[in-house]
Amino acid sequence: MIELDEIDQKAVSGLNGFLVRKDLVRTFSRQFPVPTYVVEFLLGRYCASTDQEEIEEGLEIVQRQLKSRTVKAGEEELFKARAKERGTVKIIDLITARLDARRDSYVATLPSLGLKDGNYSPLSA
Repeated sequence: MIELDEIDQKAVSGLNGFLVRKDLVRTFSRQFPVPTYVVEFLLGRYCASTDQEEIEEGLEIVQRQLKSRTVKAGEEELFKARAKERGTVKIIDLITARLDARRDSYVATLPSLGLKDGNYSPLSA
């Protein structure tokens, strides 16, 4: 368990629920191919507490989310097969989308899956 000094205690009292432990960020950033801000977002969402039990539960959730939604090298075809079998698959990736005026459809690029100009339907609001 981490000892909180006086400044940490003041930060927790004023910003409780918004603090992210950077030591945890480094752990996940090295383990999964995602930008640091993604890890910080997940940790802020599930581990923004000083209660060690809550942090442990949150870490399990973050680990599970990153493990199931990030594509490591060599796993591209596995994720494509899951998408085909299930109809959808949730991944964390940098997506680029644009309108193809000739086909009157949206196309997207998913670099982690090696997909270029994949057709997709826009989400309804």
